[in-house]
Formats: sequence, C-alpha cells, structure tokens
Amino acid sequence: MNLQHADVRRILELLDTAEHLDSLDLRIGDVVLQARKPGAAPMSALPVEALAPTTATAAPAPSVTPEPAPTAAPVTVRSPALSEVPDRMIAIRAPMPGTFFRTPAPTQPPFVEEGQQIEASATLCLIEVMKMFNSVGAPAAGRVHSILVEHGQAVEHEQILMIVDPTEAEAAA
Repeated sequence: MNLQHADVRRILELLDTAEHLDSLDLRIGDVVLQARKPGAAPMSALPVEALAPTTATAAPAPSVTPEPAPTAAPVTVRSPALSEVPDRMIAIRAPMPGTFFRTPAPTQPPFVEEGQQIEASATLCLIEVMKMFNSVGAPAAGRVHSILVEHGQAVEHEQILMIVDPTEAEAAA
C-alpha cells in the first residue's frame, strides 16, 4: 500500500480535529509518519530515520520558494552555539524541519519583534512543512531577547529560532 499526499492530509486533519489525541506515529510499509499537535509531549526519542528501512525511497517534495513579507522587519541572522544561550533564557527551537515565517501572511506584520513582551502560549512564528503551517508558541511569558532566523529561511529540527528572557516577565509583574 502506498501512502499518497491526500492520505497524509486526511490523517493530519483527523489529528487536528481529534480532542483526545495529541500525537500520532504511523507506519505503512516503508513510510513512517510522525505528527503532533503544538504543545504535545515530545514523540519517541528515535528519529524517523531510525524507524524507516534504509531501502525506502520517496518521491522528492516539490520545492516552494516563499517570498519574504514586505512588512517584516529585517533581522540579522545570528547562529549562537547551544552554549551561547544566556543563563536563565529560553531557546525557542524548531519543532520540525521546514520554512520559518515571522508573519501569518505576506501582507501582515510579524507575530513578534525583538524586545517585545509576550505572554505564555503566544504564537511566535510559523514553520511550514509540505504546505502545512505549524505555529510555534512561547513556553513562558517574557521578552523576546533575539530572533536568530530570517523570514523565509529553511530551518532544521531543534534549530534555535529565538531566545526569550522569562525574567523580564517576572520583573514586570
């Protein structure tokens, strides 16, 4: 049995609408699908590559080159090493590989700017994978210390996207 794009979309729609289901691990033949809702507990510690047979082949996904939003403020790209995240600050990481978007749409302003106060669970950005947009939320209230990725840039799983200073929220309270 082959898993088609329409099948994947339907499975993801079911996950999205299911009230008591936060994540899904599915294997059909050589295809492995792992999906989770934002805020759900992390999935298995095994990467997808470890679950899938080495002989599996998949058709390459079509390449989509997003246009940067004209209203998005330019941000200098900085890639600090893990040890460079300042003490007591929170690294916001990409939950999956994809394309990073600062805005909800090309003509709309960015979700957040550097220096902006944020609330816990506030949407910080979007990660687009196969034309599905996944929001990345703030794990805690605080202040956006820095944005490390440019709008429209490809990101890797666990790449640091932003750094949030939660002590700024405590000081404001």
